[in-house]
Amino acid sequence: MKLLRFLITIALACGLTGIAKADQLDFHMVVLDPFATTPIFTTPFSFTFDTCVQGQLPTNVVGSYEGCFSGVNRTGEDWIGLQLVFSNTAPLGSQPAGCALDGSTDYFQIASCSLTTDQSTYILNFTSGAIPNNGSFTIAEDGVDPSLFPLVSATVITAATPEPESIWLLSTGVMSMGSFLYSRRKGAAKTGNA
Repeated sequence: MKLLRFLITIALACGLTGIAKADQLDFHMVVLDPFATTPIFTTPFSFTFDTCVQGQLPTNVVGSYEGCFSGVNRTGEDWIGLQLVFSNTAPLGSQPAGCALDGSTDYFQIASCSLTTDQSTYILNFTSGAIPNNGSFTIAEDGVDPSLFPLVSATVITAATPEPESIWLLSTGVMSMGSFLYSRRKGAAKTGNA
């Protein structure tokens, strides 16, 4: 129940701030979990938006989105974060970026959006979640004609590959060296006795 109140408060805050600006060009972007069409084998990758088509977004998406990019993670690693970077072009008009989460279909639970201090580039970060290897996703935007949206560069954060503990490495190295020296000494003793 507290979560529902929190989500309603966030929705009202986002809605009221949009009304206060009276700017029809405000855009909003989310990373969702639908079907996929474009396999992503390497990162970073770039994409452009196309007009969203029927069935491209999950049925329980709250917002209405104009532009969509759907893909599938085929990199062999889970993505635990996603950073989207794109230029501030005339259609975007230096407007504030909205990254409020859309509900239960969001892959990531934390989103932050900003425009660089020189007003030239948008940086959107999505964290605290994961797009699994072979997982489908859609990045959707609202507020700008998809054909006018600039090229988006996407950089992913992958889970760190765990390394063996240093004591394990040290002990195997010492044992290997001891075994080598023992066999060498034993071999020298045999040649000395013969």
